[in-house]
Amino acid sequence: MTRRSDNGLRSAISVLERMLLTDPSTDAVLMRSVTQLMALLEASFGYVYRCRESDSDSIPWELTGCFESIDGDLVVKKNSSTSDHIPADIQARLLSGRCIRFDNGEYPHPLPHNHPKIDSAFCIPLVDARRIYGVIYLCNAENGFDDSLENRVRPFIAAASCLLRASHGKQHFQFGPETRELTTASSPESLQSMLDTMFNGVLILDSFDAIRVCNGAAASMFGLPRRELIGETLSRFLPKGAPKLEGRLTGGEKSDTALAARKTVWRGVPAKGADGEKILADVSSFELDFGGQKYKGVVLDDISERMKSSADYHSTLQRFQALTNIVPVAIVQLSRDWECTYANDSWCEYTQMTPDEAHGIGWLNGLHLADADKTLNELRTETSLTGSYEGEFRLQSPLGNITWVKATASCLYAENGEISGMIMTFNDITEHLKNETRLRDIAEKDQLTGLINRAFFNDRLDIALKGVKRFGAVALMFIDLDEFKHVNDTIGHDAGDSLLREVANRLGDSVRQVDTIARIGGDEFTVILTNVQNTRSITAIADKLLESLAEPIIVNNRPMYVSCSIGIAVAETDGSDTKQLLKQADAALYKAKDAGKNQYKFYTAELDRNASLHMLLQQSLKDRSRNDFRLVYQPQVDAATNKIIGVEALTRWSHDDADPIGPDVFIKIIEESGLINEFSEWLLEEVFSTVSAWRKTGNLDVLVSINISAKQFRNKDLAMLIYQRSLAHGVDPKSIVLEITETAIIDDPEIATNTLKSLRSMGFGLALDDFGTGYSSLMYLRQMPLQCVKIDRSFVKDVIHDEEDAKIVFAILGLAKTLGMDVVAEGVDNTDVKNWLIDHDCRVQQGFHFHKPLERADIEQALELEGGSPKVLPFNKRLS
Repeated sequence: MTRRSDNGLRSAISVLERMLLTDPSTDAVLMRSVTQLMALLEASFGYVYRCRESDSDSIPWELTGCFESIDGDLVVKKNSSTSDHIPADIQARLLSGRCIRFDNGEYPHPLPHNHPKIDSAFCIPLVDARRIYGVIYLCNAENGFDDSLENRVRPFIAAASCLLRASHGKQHFQFGPETRELTTASSPESLQSMLDTMFNGVLILDSFDAIRVCNGAAASMFGLPRRELIGETLSRFLPKGAPKLEGRLTGGEKSDTALAARKTVWRGVPAKGADGEKILADVSSFELDFGGQKYKGVVLDDISERMKSSADYHSTLQRFQALTNIVPVAIVQLSRDWECTYANDSWCEYTQMTPDEAHGIGWLNGLHLADADKTLNELRTETSLTGSYEGEFRLQSPLGNITWVKATASCLYAENGEISGMIMTFNDITEHLKNETRLRDIAEKDQLTGLINRAFFNDRLDIALKGVKRFGAVALMFIDLDEFKHVNDTIGHDAGDSLLREVANRLGDSVRQVDTIARIGGDEFTVILTNVQNTRSITAIADKLLESLAEPIIVNNRPMYVSCSIGIAVAETDGSDTKQLLKQADAALYKAKDAGKNQYKFYTAELDRNASLHMLLQQSLKDRSRNDFRLVYQPQVDAATNKIIGVEALTRWSHDDADPIGPDVFIKIIEESGLINEFSEWLLEEVFSTVSAWRKTGNLDVLVSINISAKQFRNKDLAMLIYQRSLAHGVDPKSIVLEITETAIIDDPEIATNTLKSLRSMGFGLALDDFGTGYSSLMYLRQMPLQCVKIDRSFVKDVIHDEEDAKIVFAILGLAKTLGMDVVAEGVDNTDVKNWLIDHDCRVQQGFHFHKPLERADIEQALELEGGSPKVLPFNKRLS
């Protein structure tokens, strides 16, 4: 146990320190030392030997005290010592200052009769560089005596030896009359002259304690002239009376006047001056034979100022030590030579040093090796210039434990203004720094992957864009994992998190150290490339990012394959807009997704236009009151009679902030931007409400075709959604034809087949739109419950002049006839095409030659002019 945490040891040392104020004898110090050590080490027996002075070479030992612990109390034992001397064979070992331990019943002295057995003993010499003062034996400790005991009690030995040295010195160098006999002159005048040369006050009293002689020092002490002191009794100045003599020591027998010394000194006797001021004095007395008369002499040593200074010093020292050990900071006091003169408990705790180890230059071992030189240089420079210092660095213990501290230093100055040393304080900020780091990580980093998060990414991007002019172009990459939702649904979210962490590691390893990679949410990542010189450097990194995910990722002992799509936007001008660049990279990402995924695309102006249209389309769908979307209707006719036998509902869109665009553009944007569900809701509501209104008129019951997006077919509940909407408006499913493209079938054949069969069983008509433009049309024609095919206008418009188009159309007509399916030819723009199709048995036609798409009011008027359309008939009966 070290001194800084050994409260019992510190308490024992404090007892010795307080004895300094009582001027104890050597015997008193030895007795107090053995009792304190017995209590501290829980010993059953204790013996103390005093070394007496001798002119011979041998050491004369004297047994001073014997103690036994009974029920926790120390009892002085008479005639219970083991020996009255110390064996000569161990005296040499004691003179070296080392303690001696005896175990297993070994003991250096013979035991007296009936003495309790001694199982173990510990011999402690009290020595300093000058002499040996005594030896303490401790026996039968409750916890035994181990090898570490000597180091533990070493501070106590040092304190006891210091106290013994002071006591020994005072006993050998007392003031004159206490140590030698003085022969005075034969006359009172001679005696007075001699006394006046003394610094201490001296009074000569008669048998009535009246003052007969006093020296100048005594008159000054009591604040009265000498003549006024003569005749006064000593009790006036010593309220408790003068100390009484115990016997007499005389000088030469034939001397007329003899001054005899007394060894007894009364310390701190209260006295008072003429003005009532209290005085403390050390008082000694002596006898004086003068002219055949006996007188009593009193020597007074005024110790008032000395005691005040000593009390102030000890009070200040105790306050300093108490305060420095109470405050939760480490404190070190250094001399002008940078040597430690004091270290408090907290310093010892931080560095795992003892105060002795920190003393001198030992405190430097507490500085971390990597910080020591820099810290000392800064400390020396700052204190020499300003007298103070403040800094942060590390402390280390011998076992390598690190403590971060915030240190302050303040210089101490001597009376001449020179620096005499300094006080340093060290405040432990280790936890503060850890919390600060954790908070910064929480604020800046994604907790799953360790990459920076969205908030900090925005700051990095803003800083990068401000440096474009100085450091070169900035490229922003948006990265999104392909089909990650499917991966998450397959392996679970915990495994998905493991996958994301590995993806983050691979992506991070693929970029430069100067670049920034972040996770901004879900399976989305971003990369900021700075100092971009050309496009090749961007594509090189993009290729590495794609390649980093080519190898499988092992999750739960199974390989997983993932890919990503990347959108890239480049800022080449200083002060580029952060939001705009983010928008551009996002648009490029959608382009990469639409192009087939697992690739990267750069932003173009066209993408910017599509992004703007996406916002406007979203506004139109969210705010139905704007009426930006509307339906127009293009008639399908019997080309032989020009009679309307059906209509196709087509969507048109206009916005105040956008130029007019066709459905082929805005429908694609709606599909790519995830707005298809909102659009389908509007389309179905609009068509079914119109058909319901027409049915109620009685003469406008016409077959209406609606285009269904391939994106809608990913919804497994599509058939039920359409059916419920028709029921809500009272529309017969047989009056509705749902047109789909080959893409809807190819994307997920199983879902498409189930959805189409459900719709067919509900009564809806099904037509395959844009037939001939896909890749697998013939195969699916046999499997799907389709009733009609529509020949794409790209084949129809040049059927007369293009032999290849003519062959394709002829083949489609033949295939449809073989399968028993109706055919509608789109894009009929002139009479020649119309007649060619009629000649080849294709009478249901649609195109500008007959009607352009009509507004609702116009199609209603056209139907009424024809006298109303016939009741809705199946496809194969519309021309019968």
